[in-house]
Amino acid sequence: MKERRKLLHFFDSEEYEEIVPESDEQKKVPPPLFQQPYSDDSSLIDLISPDKFTIGRAPFLDLVNSRISRRKYTSESLTLEELSFLLWSTQGVKEVLKSGRGVKRTVPSAGAKSPLETYLVINRVEGIDPGFYRYISFNHKLLFIKRIDDAEEKIGDLAFDQKFVGTAPVVFFWTAVPYRTEWRYTILSHKFIAIDLGIVCQNLYMSCEAINLGTVAIGYYEQNKLDELFDLNTDEEFVVLLAPVGRYQKEKKLTEFFKYAKKEVSLESLKKLEGKYKRKNLVEFLVKDGNLIVKIGEFEEILDPYNEIEFIGEMSARAMRFEFTKDGKPEKVVVLTAEDEEFELNYVE
Repeated sequence: MKERRKLLHFFDSEEYEEIVPESDEQKKVPPPLFQQPYSDDSSLIDLISPDKFTIGRAPFLDLVNSRISRRKYTSESLTLEELSFLLWSTQGVKEVLKSGRGVKRTVPSAGAKSPLETYLVINRVEGIDPGFYRYISFNHKLLFIKRIDDAEEKIGDLAFDQKFVGTAPVVFFWTAVPYRTEWRYTILSHKFIAIDLGIVCQNLYMSCEAINLGTVAIGYYEQNKLDELFDLNTDEEFVVLLAPVGRYQKEKKLTEFFKYAKKEVSLESLKKLEGKYKRKNLVEFLVKDGNLIVKIGEFEEILDPYNEIEFIGEMSARAMRFEFTKDGKPEKVVVLTAEDEEFELNYVE
């Protein structure tokens, strides 16, 4: 694990001179293509031009303050303008350098080397057939690649069984083509590519927020199976991040979940809640240093009390409510998830 941290390091000047090799650019090797090629007879779909956008005018500070990760989407389709806006905002091309040595986009990239490609699994976009596509950023068009049978189920499975990913109207996939950056930056490239990726993903977050859509970055996916599904030459290109996009319902207010008024709690009342509960996994509640703790495996989180039996979470859930039998014994915990879904944990000890 510690060895992998070195990806985040840079060099002091003495190390730089000693370790960093001569680049292909310095060796006068011609620059690589900064867009993956496609055949002349490919099926291309026009997107809405950025100078015709009618959306995305929200004040920037409003977007910064309201941006959150959103994992629950409605079944509504996206419009072609919305998809065009997101693609332009994350990888739109403003200028191809005349030297052929890079591309200036709507997002910065180390040395303008632009090592990322954008692929899409489209389930529901108005006027676009479901399928697998690539954004042809140099022309601001969509390239149809193929249909994927049972795409929603397959993509959800390949995101480590995160079903909401596959059922989103659109799923963004970014691939890295490392040599575009390696051509200049050699062994420094992979840190820069990771930085480029973070910037692109943040632009997707902010762009979604600007047009009332939701997204979340997904780093858990089955690398080899996804690369194979997309027919990638993994020696030169591979998936590095994905992000589902869709419309979202307004978050339920916690007061709609809570049944009782806010109230100060005592240590004695917290002690009554200790015990083990189970749905799929075993969940334990215990009191430490005057706080109620939820423990799931090695994970522990302090819950913020709303009253003696209702609590607010941060990572484990949005909120929880303890319920009891008629004779006052613990019976279950009702959990409100980050997706505003409710489920029950049954008391086992």
